[in-house]
Amino acid sequence: MVEQADGAQTEQADPGRPAAGPPSGASVPAPGGEVADLRRLVAAYVAAGADESVQRVITSVHRVSRRLNQWYDQQLADLDVSGGEWTVLSELARAEGNRLTPTQLATAAHVAPSSMTHRLDRMVERDLVDRTTDPSNRTRVLVGLTEHGWQLYGTTIRESNLVEADLMRGLTARQVEELAHLLEKLLAGLDDSKL
Repeated sequence: MVEQADGAQTEQADPGRPAAGPPSGASVPAPGGEVADLRRLVAAYVAAGADESVQRVITSVHRVSRRLNQWYDQQLADLDVSGGEWTVLSELARAEGNRLTPTQLATAAHVAPSSMTHRLDRMVERDLVDRTTDPSNRTRVLVGLTEHGWQLYGTTIRESNLVEADLMRGLTARQVEELAHLLEKLLAGLDDSKL
């Protein structure tokens, strides 16, 4: 019972109750802002039988994630970087030795190897990545970030951090630490969940 990325709500239909809210895909402004809208959503979920505290947490996390993703998408568009290219940049930045094979990148990005080859061709042309022969296996190619690719990655992370820090401005340092701890605990529980 959470909003979908497009703002639509997923609920089980109750044949004895009229459908609530706008038709699928319609957008209604939230009078009173995000918190007021959150409270209306949670109230609807509770009226349908959901647990209020669970819905407050899950719906809040989802809405924050959705808003951040919208900002990230715009940031990447402003930098002329596709989501797929960002996946390559971030995977390479985190990889041991900062180099991966095209197959490893395709697996991480959940795309076909041929699609990754085309993506890497474009990124090489833009001087974001380079390809080198693996010294331990001359039949294998390794992909790594160029200096320009590293600069773009760093700039993107720093700009994101400013927005993310601004989001936390209403919390004390201790509250941020506590929130981080609780969310990490929630994530750890996903390993044992049915999700």
